[in-house]
Amino acid sequence: MVVSADRMALTIELQQLWKSYDGKPALQGLFFDARPGEIVGLIGPNGAGKTTTLKILVGLLRPDYGLIRVKGNDVLADPISYKADVGYMPEAPTLPEYLTPNEFLGYVGRIRNLPRDRIADRTRELLAILDLAPKADETIASLSKGMKAKVAFAAAILHEPSILVLDEPLIGIDPAGQHLLKERLAAMARAGATVLVSTHQLDTAERLCGRVAIVNHGRNVATGDLAALRAQAHTGAEGSLEDVFLRLTQEAVAPAIEPPRPRGWFRRG
Repeated sequence: MVVSADRMALTIELQQLWKSYDGKPALQGLFFDARPGEIVGLIGPNGAGKTTTLKILVGLLRPDYGLIRVKGNDVLADPISYKADVGYMPEAPTLPEYLTPNEFLGYVGRIRNLPRDRIADRTRELLAILDLAPKADETIASLSKGMKAKVAFAAAILHEPSILVLDEPLIGIDPAGQHLLKERLAAMARAGATVLVSTHQLDTAERLCGRVAIVNHGRNVATGDLAALRAQAHTGAEGSLEDVFLRLTQEAVAPAIEPPRPRGWFRRG
């Protein structure tokens, strides 16, 4: 099979993702892609399928049907090797609260097979960047919710992943801390990483993301940069992402469609 140059340039490619829980559809043919150096936002109402999509991408769930490629590799056929390139921060990270940030990041570094001196250097660097150095040797249990979120973010990027997947990363973090995280995400994208962010903070998505995928009822409502989304939503050149989001999701109705029959690149867990 000949693969186009455009497809080879994709870091993440999701096609026709379907997933149901107890017979209730969570994803119904969802698709999107992302390239190196790009920050892509995934936005949608509660229950739209965003977290399910991210969990499938990082290997925590398997789809009922669909294709997932990371750097051109079918991750359903090889669900292990690609994860070395991926950093992931879930919406509600569970941290070992009896450890200190220093101890926890050291543990994560060893799991990631980083050299001991590299673990120490990265830990110092990230704790300083995220204003956590004064708390480095205090237990995680003693930290505020926002500080715990920053520790989870540090763990996700400790190994300098080329792909970063974040589910509501800014929840509970104060404005200064949010600014630090957004600066770090922008720096990673400039260095060539691919960043995928699910968020309800539409103003943040508008400023941070080069493209946005709007999801509702487990399907794509629209995907593109703000100019393309404004054109689709007919909001005019001054329309904000919030204006676009509200118009497109209110117009979207729950689809009455049947899942495809298994063939070709179908996989079942």
